[in-house]
Amino acid sequence: MTSSINLGAIALLCATSLTFGIVAPAATVTPPPKTPTKTTLPNQNTVPTRSVPTNQILPSKVTPVIPVGTPPITTQPATVNNLPLVIVPTLTPVTLKRFTNLYAQVLAVKFTPNQQARISQRLSREWMTNLGLRNTVAQTIALEPQILRGTPAERTQLQAKVVGNLRQQVLDGDADALWLVSFYDAAPKNWLAPGQPPLTRMTSDMSAEVLSFMVNEVMGKPVASSDLKLKDAIAAKLTTEYARIPGSTKQELSRLPANWLRFKENDWVRRGEDFREQMRVHWGENLEAYIPELRGMSKLRRDRIAKLKADPKIQWGRMNAVQRKAALRTSDLAFQTSVRTLAPIKTLQLSNYINTMQVASAIGNSPTRYSLRLKVK
Repeated sequence: MTSSINLGAIALLCATSLTFGIVAPAATVTPPPKTPTKTTLPNQNTVPTRSVPTNQILPSKVTPVIPVGTPPITTQPATVNNLPLVIVPTLTPVTLKRFTNLYAQVLAVKFTPNQQARISQRLSREWMTNLGLRNTVAQTIALEPQILRGTPAERTQLQAKVVGNLRQQVLDGDADALWLVSFYDAAPKNWLAPGQPPLTRMTSDMSAEVLSFMVNEVMGKPVASSDLKLKDAIAAKLTTEYARIPGSTKQELSRLPANWLRFKENDWVRRGEDFREQMRVHWGENLEAYIPELRGMSKLRRDRIAKLKADPKIQWGRMNAVQRKAALRTSDLAFQTSVRTLAPIKTLQLSNYINTMQVASAIGNSPTRYSLRLKVK
C-alpha cells in the first residue's frame, strides 16, 4: 500500500518550523558591483535554512512552493537606474484561514476563537518583515492535498514528527517554535497533568535541558546531557507530583521555557563572567543535595567567591564587571589547582537521581528565581 503522505511531505512540513524567526526586510536594494566579478545571486524564493541538530528530519531538497491564491514573490530586473525590489505578496483572509485550518488538522487540535485571533495578529504583524514566516505559510498550505488524503494513522505519524521537531527547535533556542507548539500543548488531551496551569511536555523537556545546563556549568565541563531517558524520567516525576506542587511553583514551571530562552539570550551572555560564576554557585547550592558528585566542585566555587568578597584589598562590592572578571582570572590558577584534587568525572546519568530529587523546586524555581530576581552583589 502506498502512503498518501510520503516521507518527503513529512520532511517538508517538519522543515517549515525551521523557518520561523528569520527576519528579512520587505524591500532589498542591492547596488551593482564596482568591478566585474562572478556573482551568484540568491534565489528570492528559496527557503531560508538554519543550523539544526543532525537528528532532525530535513528534506534532501526543498523546492519553494506557493499556494493557489497567494501572489508569488517577484523582483524587478536590475539596472543602473532600476535596482531590484522585492514584492511581498499580500496576506489575504483566504490565505490566513487556509493556514490556520491546515495547522489545526496537522496538530489534531481545534483552535479556540482566542487562539485564532492570536495567530491572525501574529501573522499580520510580522508578515511584511519575516520572510521565514511567509515561506512557512506558503509551504504549509501547499501540502494541504497530501494532508487531506492521509489516513488517520498517517496523520498521527505526521503530527508526532512535526511536534517533536518543534520541541527540539525550542530546546535549541527558537522562541517562534515555542509559540507554535504552545497551541498543541494547550489542548487538554495533550497535558501531562491538569492544574492551574497544567503541566505540558514542553515544560518537562525544558526542565531536562535546564538541569543538564546547570550541572555542566557547575562542573565546568559537559558531563550530562538531556537525552530521552532524562526527559522521560522528569516527565514521569513531575506528572506524579504535580497535584502536590504549590501553585506558585506551577506558575514558575509553566513560564520556564520562555523565561529560560530569554535568560540564555540575555542575562547569561550580557551580564559578565562574575554574574555567570555566581549563578554557578547558586545552582551548585541548589543541586548538591541531590547529586553528590557536584558537592566538591560546588564548594570550591562557593569558597572562591566568598574569599574574593571577603578580601579587603579587592573590594569586590565596588568593582565593575570588567574588574570582577579580572579578579576571577587572577584567582583561576589557585582554583584550577584545587579542582585537580577532586575525583575525575566523565559522565553523569542524571536520570538516576530524579526519583530522589524535588524536581519542581530544584529545576522549576532555580533559573527564573535567580535570573530574574537575584541581585548580584
